[in-house]
Amino acid sequence: MMKLSKVAALVVLASIFSTGTAMASDTPESKFYEGYSISEIPMDAFQQWPYYTYASMHIKDFVRYGVFELPASTTPASIKFDIQDNIITPALRADLISNNVKGFMVMKDSTVLAEHYDNGFKRGMLNNLQSASKTYVGVLLGKAVDAGLIDLNAQAKTYLPELEGSIVGDALIGNIARMDSGIEALGNYHTPGSNGYEWEKEIGLQNSGEPIGHLNAIKNAKASKHKQGTYWDYSDQNTDALALILAKVNGKPFEQLLSELHQAIGGHDPIEIAKTSDGTTSPSYGINTSLLDFTLFGQYIAQGKVGKAFYAELEDTSDDVLFKTPGAGEVLSAGGDVSYDMQSYFIKDKKIIYSHGSFGQSTFSDLETGITVAFLQDWSTNTDPGKLAVMLERATEVIEKLRK
Repeated sequence: MMKLSKVAALVVLASIFSTGTAMASDTPESKFYEGYSISEIPMDAFQQWPYYTYASMHIKDFVRYGVFELPASTTPASIKFDIQDNIITPALRADLISNNVKGFMVMKDSTVLAEHYDNGFKRGMLNNLQSASKTYVGVLLGKAVDAGLIDLNAQAKTYLPELEGSIVGDALIGNIARMDSGIEALGNYHTPGSNGYEWEKEIGLQNSGEPIGHLNAIKNAKASKHKQGTYWDYSDQNTDALALILAKVNGKPFEQLLSELHQAIGGHDPIEIAKTSDGTTSPSYGINTSLLDFTLFGQYIAQGKVGKAFYAELEDTSDDVLFKTPGAGEVLSAGGDVSYDMQSYFIKDKKIIYSHGSFGQSTFSDLETGITVAFLQDWSTNTDPGKLAVMLERATEVIEKLRK
């Protein structure tokens, strides 16, 4: 089990892998329960806490360029409810409340075994997934590789010539998918002119300042101090570059690819994705979905339905750099070595693939049994060290308990 003594390393991790502007982690917990008027939410800082507790559930009203609204599946998955009282124990429920969990669900074979809603969130409501959105890109990338549309060992500019002359353009698709493409990690989302702030202008998370264009912002990504393939430099520009490439090779805009995936999963509710300054999309953070559909997405992965390339790349950890990156892999493991590929995390010895996004949006897919555990949360900062540790522990505990 992960021990909270790793908190110091988690603080380092928080600065390198999450999109979003948020209040400092020392914000009093009591702030979460203070009332506020929707009209008081600052449009230039709607991700600040506690305002994001509302904005996360109504993100289309706050992001600068709006969203593409995509329909529920015409053939929604058949869902059963067989709530098991022994899953959400009193101890787990206390952790869900103290972790500011607004939505929690456990599913196996399209049967909901446990669910929890809080903080104004209800069935059918949509919530922003933040960086957990990235796994949707990984799934679609795997499908494109299986179809022969993309070679992971080819340079990005091979498929998107517009990237010629950029670091991203010269990077191999496989390295982009692993977040070791050679571009710098995003950080400092508060200061105009910083790489994080300027990037957020392009994807709709900053409502002031003139954008330069989403594609231009990807091309302008600066070089990391680490060479390609040697260090986990977590950056949204990697993900959005993959989305543009997927759109190009499939001959369809990314929002259509997402809609088709949502149809295949059998989504019960509409799904949304944020627009960029170019009118394209930003799946690095910008997918909004219901708890049920987020869990169905996790189940789709857990049941082995994604395709060969996605799983093969995650299973092959020989080229992984996450665990070698200080302050990263060892604290995201929940007790086992964790790697990163195809825009997703993999706890190899536990056979669990998981997604994770700012403020605690995560889904865990157990490849052994098909069990899926999903969390939607309202942490006070991108990565709350203690709450991340609790989530990882509880998710793996639930899966291992149900395996027995």
